[in-house]
Amino acid sequence: MHPLPRRLGALALRGVYLPAESEARIGGDFYEALHTPFGPRVLMGDVRGKGLPAVGASAALLGAFRELAHREPSLTTVAEELDERARRQIAAVDGTPDDRMGDGTGALFTERFATALLVEFPPGEDLARIVHCGHPEPYVVHAGEVRPFEPEVPGAPLGLGDLLGARPVAETVPFVPGDRLVLYTDGFIEARDRRGRFYDLAAHLPTHAARPLEAMVTGLRRSLLHHVHGDLDDDAALVAVERLPEP
Repeated sequence: MHPLPRRLGALALRGVYLPAESEARIGGDFYEALHTPFGPRVLMGDVRGKGLPAVGASAALLGAFRELAHREPSLTTVAEELDERARRQIAAVDGTPDDRMGDGTGALFTERFATALLVEFPPGEDLARIVHCGHPEPYVVHAGEVRPFEPEVPGAPLGLGDLLGARPVAETVPFVPGDRLVLYTDGFIEARDRRGRFYDLAAHLPTHAARPLEAMVTGLRRSLLHHVHGDLDDDAALVAVERLPEP
């Protein structure tokens, strides 16, 4: 996973990607942050499945996001296009034809799909616009308080929108200078210690939330690795975004 830009306009960003110990267990976690004509846009996602097919599928979705994020003014349209391409691009990696697509290029997408969060930060507005696509909810840090941002209308994972009859919905959350948004994949919350206990990201975030952004991300990385004694069963990714004061 390539490094994130450390700064996008009035945003500071830090990310961490931790691969699973075994290549056979590596999944399709992915993230991206771009400066677009519509403001900074961030993607966090996770392809279900393991190994090379999942890695290839995540690369395909990243490529699609980089194209769509610069072209489409509406974040929900970006999500809809990613949902459509997921059925084609991820399925092409699996190589399983599906006649319902009508062109022989798709595949039955019930066995592989991707969860995702799409976030944009409109210029001149103290808010974040978020589209949930079946992904774990992000955390918002405001004035030292940490809370989850749960969607009022949960969205379908990418590739399952047509099967579930769900269209992407954009929701907004206030995002003023000093606020932080923490995105992550389920590898961060489903990692188990030797007694089978999950890593509690919600409990550890307040411990690090008051630290500088890079120290917060580094602290969470170390905390997770300590919890699993350095042995991750699944890859894990986390991205933290902070609104900086205007110059």
